[in-house]
Amino acid sequence: MNKKILNKRGSGYITPCIITLVIAMILSVVLFYANTMTMIQSARENTQIVLDGFVTKNAITIYDSIKKGTDFTENIDENLYVTSLLSFYTLGIERNMMYHKDSDGNVIYKMTCPNVDFEYENTLKLRATYNVIVPITFAGHRLFDLNISQKVTAYYNLK
Repeated sequence: MNKKILNKRGSGYITPCIITLVIAMILSVVLFYANTMTMIQSARENTQIVLDGFVTKNAITIYDSIKKGTDFTENIDENLYVTSLLSFYTLGIERNMMYHKDSDGNVIYKMTCPNVDFEYENTLKLRATYNVIVPITFAGHRLFDLNISQKVTAYYNLK
């Protein structure tokens, strides 16, 4: 009979346990990455939607500039954009940070208030830049914050 089968010490189980542990850790990292990228992509898409809406709301000013033969725009109301973002996105705001919480009140991620500026000086091409901050936790302890810079742009095009 095979001596490995008759071995009662359990030393034959070390290799399968290590392989299972490594597979579980790789799966955990892949799921964490997918979850984080989904949060960041969601924040980016929502910010893009609000920026497009912001450009559309300012269509009268933009159209007046185009009627004058240029796409020159002097200023933009950044506070209106941030207010629109907060109401569309249902984010909380504290100091200069917007945050999204889960049902238990834990912060899922934070983002800085977007800085809305002209992509090209005084033109109809707008750019919003902000940072998404994802807290990294392990076993209920916060390890560090993952800080990801984002940029979205919106253009007004006549059809």
